[in-house]
Amino acid sequence: MPVLDCLVLTARVVWDNDRHVATVDNLPLEGAGDSVKQAQDDLIQAMRAWIEAHDGTDTLERALADAGFPGVEEETELQLEFVE
Repeated sequence: MPVLDCLVLTARVVWDNDRHVATVDNLPLEGAGDSVKQAQDDLIQAMRAWIEAHDGTDTLERALADAGFPGVEEETELQLEFVE
């Protein structure tokens, strides 16, 4: 399996129960806020914390592969792209 140089993760923001909720497709990450920007910023912080929790444990690659993103290694750049 080839190693990815860059993995673009797709995130979406929806209105749910009087707040904006941002999620990443196929990953257990969520951010919320009173505005789209707050939800996006909260999700970015949640993603950073999630990546840091996996840092140095070799579990990030496995977690991403289990979520349908094979080929990720330590050198792979992760990008978050918000779509409508």
